[in-house]
Amino acid sequence: MTIKTLIIRSIGTLFVISGLASGATVRAESPHLALLKEQYKEAHANFAQEMMQLAEFCRANSFFSDADEIIKRASPSDEGLIDYDDLPTSVLPDLPKTLGPAETQWRVQLRKIEEDYSLQLYRLALQAIQKRHASFAYQLVRELVYHNPDHRQGRKLLGYARDGEDWSTPFSKTMRTRGFVDHPQFGWIHKNNVDKYLQGQRLFEGRWMTAAKEAALRKDFRKGWEVETEHFHIKTNLSQEKAVEISRQLETFHQFFMREFAAFFQTSDQMKKLFGGGAVSRGRLQDRHRIYYYSNREEFVQELQNRNQSTQIATGFYLPQARLSFFYYDDDPEQAEPNQETMFHEVTHQILGESGRRLVDVGEHNNFWVIEGFACYLESFEIETVKSDSPSGQESKVKISTGDPTHPRIYWAKRIVTADDFYIPMRQFMSLGKRQFQRPPENHTLHEYYSQATGLVHFFMHYQDGLYRDAFIEYLSQVYSPIDRVRYNPDSLETLTEVPFGTLDMQYLDYLKSLKTQ
Repeated sequence: MTIKTLIIRSIGTLFVISGLASGATVRAESPHLALLKEQYKEAHANFAQEMMQLAEFCRANSFFSDADEIIKRASPSDEGLIDYDDLPTSVLPDLPKTLGPAETQWRVQLRKIEEDYSLQLYRLALQAIQKRHASFAYQLVRELVYHNPDHRQGRKLLGYARDGEDWSTPFSKTMRTRGFVDHPQFGWIHKNNVDKYLQGQRLFEGRWMTAAKEAALRKDFRKGWEVETEHFHIKTNLSQEKAVEISRQLETFHQFFMREFAAFFQTSDQMKKLFGGGAVSRGRLQDRHRIYYYSNREEFVQELQNRNQSTQIATGFYLPQARLSFFYYDDDPEQAEPNQETMFHEVTHQILGESGRRLVDVGEHNNFWVIEGFACYLESFEIETVKSDSPSGQESKVKISTGDPTHPRIYWAKRIVTADDFYIPMRQFMSLGKRQFQRPPENHTLHEYYSQATGLVHFFMHYQDGLYRDAFIEYLSQVYSPIDRVRYNPDSLETLTEVPFGTLDMQYLDYLKSLKTQ
């Protein structure tokens, strides 16, 4: 049976509406959100006009590069010219008294314009939070802190606290207060111990010893290294350095997740996690995402068997009941990248599953595809360090991305459709519960199900520059909702996009064919 025949048999004569792709629209925004966005648009227009006038003054006084920077800072957020995460780590210093009259004048005026604009954004952000428009609120908060890095309440909402002349997270502030420093290699260690660690000495259970002796003792996982960050607690018997490396990767992933999927966090408890870090800021172990990282596969398998879990060919595993993710080190260089992707996959399950206070069953009766499809999609998450020309003075910055069409997951999503002629229409595919999804009939394979699930997520995230993205994130939020009546009966993507499933099917197939996966 061909794909076209399969679709028409399942959902009727869809060919007559397949041409509606370019004109498809998503459900209208709520009146509250529409009003907030209109107010934002007006505020930004006035702000941009003031900034342009200031840029003209700079040009007239030969401050040409400064004028260009002012124009850039006045750009709309949707132009992608501004990195709102590129914030100074220190409180802005007073303007030097040695500046000339003209430069003093425009720099004072620049600060005033941006501070006034940030105050407007803060008021709008509070309204958005109160109306539970989390994604828009988060966007406003990030923008207001970019324009006024010393806005105390804005910084607090993003999880920062004033620490002398610096801005840091509550966890970092607590650690520094206790005399610890965040060493690039060893993570948080006491400042008095840095030199000894650099000399190869290690502190274990109150005694100093060589690094080799400590490593031998910590091979017993019960005595392994434990590394804490703002949102993660890593335990391993491989090395302290590896735990630190993993913790930094996961914190970058967490920052990306909160930024890109803020709309997921809609309940009161979830919004506490989004704004200001929630209970994590209090530093309790149970509030962090816990990771166990074993030095080899044998230990990984044994641990999961002890917990009555079947590992099969798994390279990572998230156990919701224990609120724990399990991984292991593979010394085969060719396995390094796949294992890292598995980590992002399982931690995606962990972040979503632990977004509320209690464990809930998700996808048991339907909509299970998105649970695995979203995690598979985020296996394409990439971290790249690039040289920065930021005015904050940083020499390099982290560039993160996801959804590369050449990623194996996306490649196979296209391959099963174009080469293998496999496709299950959305209405049918999205009705599958956990058991049905994980045990496909004899004429289907789990690989095909996972591939289609990944492809569908890529489609809803990227089709026509994200046309369906907001609807998809709302759908994901409902599937994971801690409110039973919402989770058991989420709105369909047909309802949320206001586009018939038949049209979505055709759009998806055309979209896959257009992807350059090689």
